[in-house]
Amino acid sequence: MLLSTLAWLTMSSCWAVESSWSTILDSIEVDAQPSDTSRFLPWSLTMWGQHRSNTMDHQLGQLLVRGGDIDRTLVDAARDVQGGDMGVFGFSSGFQLHARSRRMLNETSWRLCGSIQARWIGDSRWTPEMYDLVLTGNAGHLGRWDVLDGSRARSTAWLNAAIGIEGQNHNRVELGLVYRPFQFEGLIQTGYFYVNEAVDDLYASMRAKARMSRKAGWGLAVNAEWHFLREEAPFAFHVQLRNLGVVLAPNPLRFAVDTVLETSGLPLSGAGWSIASLQEEGFAEGLYTSDSSGVDFQLLPGRLDLSFEYPLSPRTGWDVQVQLGEWMPLPRAISGFRRAFGKHWQAGVQVITGGWGRVRPAAWARWRMPNERAIMIYIEDPWGWGSDSAYGRGVTLRYESL
Repeated sequence: MLLSTLAWLTMSSCWAVESSWSTILDSIEVDAQPSDTSRFLPWSLTMWGQHRSNTMDHQLGQLLVRGGDIDRTLVDAARDVQGGDMGVFGFSSGFQLHARSRRMLNETSWRLCGSIQARWIGDSRWTPEMYDLVLTGNAGHLGRWDVLDGSRARSTAWLNAAIGIEGQNHNRVELGLVYRPFQFEGLIQTGYFYVNEAVDDLYASMRAKARMSRKAGWGLAVNAEWHFLREEAPFAFHVQLRNLGVVLAPNPLRFAVDTVLETSGLPLSGAGWSIASLQEEGFAEGLYTSDSSGVDFQLLPGRLDLSFEYPLSPRTGWDVQVQLGEWMPLPRAISGFRRAFGKHWQAGVQVITGGWGRVRPAAWARWRMPNERAIMIYIEDPWGWGSDSAYGRGVTLRYESL
């Protein structure tokens, strides 16, 4: 019940997941000297906020977030969509600022570069039985074993300030200092719940663990990019590695549950299991253990992006991207078509599957301004067109100095 509470609190307190796009630039573009002659360094700023679920429609998701009367038909519809699979919900929000120097280092092809990024992400997963127990109770489960294995909730936020070097085609590698103000996570490793049809026998067993920060943690992380861009090659390939690192967490508060509860009947009073004993103060303290000694080394939820761009004509192209990591239950796959309009406009449409949701559409547009600046907007499933589940929206904004 602690884990289910954390899971639904996560869902009700946050509503944002990054579906960040890869380098959607003029494909097959070879690096050149920065043309920006202003007193500022060439830089780019990206901001995003997105959330997604694979089971709930938009109306039920909004009610769980904002509160209100929940129609049973909405609950049943989401349960039908979930079927026998795990239900999931995830969010991501943040910003990322990149900059690089104009001058090469000692007449080489390398420049100094750096970045600052802040991220807040979360992930919740639940079995069909957990969904029923939380939203509808166990009335329809009498005489049936409910399996809770794998239900979990976790969330974290961090700030990463990095410095590194950048070569041709914007290839770069950075080492950053990470500050993480908080993280919590809870996981049911194995869990079973059973009430017989006469409602006089109960059996529950659970092995679970939870951990939350008591103090801010510090760590190191690596960011890297490699772009294959050649004039003689009819395609482009991009690899991006983000936030591959570790954080030192001092004195985290850890909880562990490994217990079995079994009773036949529940008397009003008496020693052992009874209604009176359940209401006594401190009854639940014997069901779990806790400690906060020592330190933990915890991995950051890093991410790997692989992107492929192929020109279909001088003004059109086809893009494919795969994203892995960042606590996503499934890799996120993206495929789309793009087209240039004149010298200053590009736009594209995409289909996305995986991550925390089912199949959904996305679209983007990029305007290259005359003063060597560019602005881009990326929108994921703006009208809730995702199949079977419409609970999810997303927007990414990018401004860059070329």
